[in-house]
Amino acid sequence: MEETVAEHRVRPSDLPAPPKDAIRIVQACSKRGVDSRDLARIVTNDPVLTAELLRVANSAFFGLVSQVKSVARAVTVLGNRALRNMVLCISMRDALRKDAIPGFNIDAYWEDALRRAVSARSLAELAGLDADECFTAGLLQDFGLLVMLYVHPQQIDHWDALSCANPEQRRDLEVELFHTTHDEVGLTLATSWDLPSDLALAMGYHHDGPPEDADRQDVVLCKVAACADWMAAVYRCVDKRVAIQRSRDMLKEYFDASPEQTDYLLQKITASVAEAATAMGMRVGEQLPFDEVLREANLRLAEDNMSYQELTWRLEQTLAERDRLADELQRELDLAREVQKSLLPGCDVRIPGVFGINLSAKAVSGDFYDFYELPDNRIAFCLADVSGKGMNAALLMAKSASLFRCLGKGIHDPGKLLNMLNREIAETSIYGMFVTMVAGVFDRNSGTVTLSSAGHLPALHMGPAALIGEYPAAAPPLGIDPDSQFPNASFDLQGGCLYLYTDGLLEARIGEQRLEEEGLLRLLKEHGHLALEARARAIVDAVLDPAGTLEDDLTLVIIDGGKQHGLR
Repeated sequence: MEETVAEHRVRPSDLPAPPKDAIRIVQACSKRGVDSRDLARIVTNDPVLTAELLRVANSAFFGLVSQVKSVARAVTVLGNRALRNMVLCISMRDALRKDAIPGFNIDAYWEDALRRAVSARSLAELAGLDADECFTAGLLQDFGLLVMLYVHPQQIDHWDALSCANPEQRRDLEVELFHTTHDEVGLTLATSWDLPSDLALAMGYHHDGPPEDADRQDVVLCKVAACADWMAAVYRCVDKRVAIQRSRDMLKEYFDASPEQTDYLLQKITASVAEAATAMGMRVGEQLPFDEVLREANLRLAEDNMSYQELTWRLEQTLAERDRLADELQRELDLAREVQKSLLPGCDVRIPGVFGINLSAKAVSGDFYDFYELPDNRIAFCLADVSGKGMNAALLMAKSASLFRCLGKGIHDPGKLLNMLNREIAETSIYGMFVTMVAGVFDRNSGTVTLSSAGHLPALHMGPAALIGEYPAAAPPLGIDPDSQFPNASFDLQGGCLYLYTDGLLEARIGEQRLEEEGLLRLLKEHGHLALEARARAIVDAVLDPAGTLEDDLTLVIIDGGKQHGLR
């Protein structure tokens, strides 16, 4: 095996060594035709290893059908490869004493290692590999980092930064701190210990890929280790959004796994770490559930240095894979569309001063609007956009529309109404789905509008000749944070008009050019002299192609204060 860069910096004599009996067992298990009685004799040479091997083998995590009470029976039941892997896991765990690195909590390292191990084990079926083999590779793959801290204990102050970095960032930081990387040191370690080639390759090449002449199964094991690194990072790194998306991308590329499959495997890690820790005799802290990880990822997205409009766009892009529509569901989708139409104000509902249009890009829509009369000559109204498209979005749309109408009959303050809707949606919505909404009340006696927006595009207040004002969102979308507050904005409509719209209108095209806000303002001025319904239809018709197709759902609501504002 080629000399690595690591050998210039970490000498084999610097490396921790496992018990000699453990190495003899590993080497014996790799020999063809080795007698099980000879293996049993080697194992029994180390009473401590014998007792620990029997304890681990009988744990629920490794799932043997019957209890193993003797070494001879363990060798027979486990088989050479499983025995080798189990001995390696125990030996690596014990290669460094808990106090070997002064001031360093070695349990924290092993907790991270267990996440990689159980992540790798969960990929065994997709990869067509042995589960215990994958677990062992995951446990060993970053052992080089522990060795670097052992050789350079002055760097332990950087452990928090190392452990909270994603795999790419951590490797760059290792070069900065140690002038080498854990995979280079791991390959040196594997060579020094004479470990089996498949595990040595996984330790040394899970970042850059193995040599071209490597066996196919060894290449797959390296891919498993690479995926496990990112899956474990979901629970530790600072930017969990990046780790989740990278895990989804890698599992899709390597094993053709869907985003839902990846999320399911990520969700299992929490319980698997606790089970593996019990089996391996390791101490781990309380494990964060995956739904909390997703919530933290969404909250971080909301806290980034971007506007709520950018937040909405990014969330929709991240969750686009949730959209599902299939031809065989056409009948059910048509029925769903009819149900949706029943939730919107019907053609027979005519309230002077307000008009809305909803056009769906698919069989069912994620957009909706509503308006109805309140006492004292007031009108309640809303416009909303559910993340994504397809059936999931349609179901959340139906729920949100029903909640708005039901709760809005008793809650006439838009901000308080959004607070209530947000708590309801956050408690019961599917992971990662959200709703942008602008809700308000128009008092026709005073001409006053009270408005509150949850992550939605700015409402536009048009006067007789020009734009009077914009009212952007002052709170995140519904369903992200149950404790969000939604402030109101009140203003005099001054006889002008208020326009509410979804991003399908801004992203629509006139010719080859997207409309965007500048084009929308131009359309509003151009058609502002028309009567309310004719104006709304003219605006929408301007962005429809001859076939009437849309890239995204399009919804427009106009609150008319009485004065025209079009071009003469």
